[in-house]
Amino acid sequence: MSDIIKPAQLQRETAIFKALSSEARLAIIYALKGGEKSAGELVEMLGTLECACSVERTNISKHLSVLKEAGIVTCRDEGLKRIYSLELPCLTSIFDCVGAALASPGISAVTKPCGRCGGNPCKEEK
Repeated sequence: MSDIIKPAQLQRETAIFKALSSEARLAIIYALKGGEKSAGELVEMLGTLECACSVERTNISKHLSVLKEAGIVTCRDEGLKRIYSLELPCLTSIFDCVGAALASPGISAVTKPCGRCGGNPCKEEK
């Protein structure tokens, strides 16, 4: 029964997708696509956005903590700063897939091949 996911893997994947369920955390991941950044740099980049993904110094630590706990980001100390980077850079390919699907008018994200899934429609990926 190789098609059945192991409970530990299911829990891990669920934690990752739960962590991705926030606009602010998605914005942080997008910002980290360009390379590692400190919390201050992330606040500077994302604090001016006029949407739910705007972050302030007071709540960015919580978002980064959720992402770190899910294994999506990692951090290291550099002097008095904590520098964050993507631990799972492969997540950006998921964003590319969704973005490509959403950019194509008249083509559903459910049936459009994203190019990263071996040419198969994303709904068929396991």
